Amino acid sequence: MAKSTRGQKLSETSLDVNIPSYTGTPRSLNYGSKSSLKSDEEHEPKLKRAVSFLLEDNNFLVAAETGNDKLLEIIIRKGTNIQQQDYLGRNALHLAVCAGNKRAIIILLDAGVNANVKDNVGMTPLSLCLMRRPSLDIANLLFDHGAVIVPRSNPVDTGLFLQFVMMCKPTYEEARILKLLVEKGALVNDPAAPGGRQALHFAAMSNNCVLIRILLDLGADMYLTNHRHETPKDVAITYKCRDTLTILQEFEAN
Repeated sequence: MAKSTRGQKLSETSLDVNIPSYTGTPRSLNYGSKSSLKSDEEHEPKLKRAVSFLLEDNNFLVAAETGNDKLLEIIIRKGTNIQQQDYLGRNALHLAVCAGNKRAIIILLDAGVNANVKDNVGMTPLSLCLMRRPSLDIANLLFDHGAVIVPRSNPVDTGLFLQFVMMCKPTYEEARILKLLVEKGALVNDPAAPGGRQALHFAAMSNNCVLIRILLDLGADMYLTNHRHETPKDVAITYKCRDTLTILQEFEAN
């Protein structure tokens, strides 16, 4: 039987986990006619907040998203509220990271924009850096200016390290980011992982041999079990991942 945690279930037959979705820019939304909008506002508080945001003077956030570093510096010198957020809870750093604007990111970090603010779906600028545009350079910048790997918000929260593991190939850049995350406190072997599912379980399930070798080099324990008492090796057998099984057997023999 599946175990329920705060209304959400851990599947007994899969390795499913909860990963937050990623929202787009408010300027990409189509809000319809004024008459229909007025009606929607009465019933949709979120839409009303979105429209209110669009009608405000948000030059600071727009400059951050578009990478207009000169305008950013001018606005900051004028004493604007650099911690302001849009209707999705994103601050200027979220937007600059999403767009990959390194110069804007540096300006914002030097000005003191909070690097650990969560948006409405729980994403920090560091989370977005890893999920949208994985960059070792930007990740290091964020860490150097106080970014941290934010703890899980609830027992079924996958956590940043596992999210990144499941979404990376990994490329050479992503492999270096994995190492950086571990250096900054991420747990390769996490006793609090939802359902006991470790990074190595997910790598084994997807037959990702490159990722498996990286995780083993980072100290992944191949004998930890998930909530079905399966080791990564058991998962490889279940999903018929022969290459993974070979690697794990070789590692076990050594």
